[in-house]
Amino acid sequence: MRFLTGLLRDWTVALVVFLAAFALWTWVSTPSPRTGAPAPAFSLANLDGRIVTLDELEARGDVVVLNFWFTSCPPCRREIPELSAFAAAHPDVPLVGISVDQQLSGPRLRAQSQRLGVDYTVLHDPEMRVAGDYGVSVYPTTVLVRGGRIVGHRVGEVTRASLERMVDEAR
Repeated sequence: MRFLTGLLRDWTVALVVFLAAFALWTWVSTPSPRTGAPAPAFSLANLDGRIVTLDELEARGDVVVLNFWFTSCPPCRREIPELSAFAAAHPDVPLVGISVDQQLSGPRLRAQSQRLGVDYTVLHDPEMRVAGDYGVSVYPTTVLVRGGRIVGHRVGEVTRASLERMVDEAR
């Protein structure tokens, strides 16, 4: 019996060490947006089917806010009212939600966005190319672009106040 108890304890310790090492490796190796790196150019369709480019967004404001999200993501949903409030208070700052929803067509994404209360521009990236170019692998992730460079990012939910601080720092 002692032999089995010792064996079980040893395997448990080995499993815990393995899982901790795997979690650390995953955390360290997960790509994320690199502040100071060039902002990858993109062209994506909005909910009306019109193509929007990063250059066009940068021409509208000195800082561009890109929020990567998807409709079934609980933290993404929780931050929508905060993003909408920011967009209403700062019309001079282009804020774009880049949806990586793969199972939704344009009309279905439009309906979901309206139902969720999204009051800012939504672009659709169903192949996740733009998200990949920006190193986004956790949702939501918010990236700030200024002058063709990534000037800040945050992985996880943002509030209106935290986004205002991020934009002020980026300026």
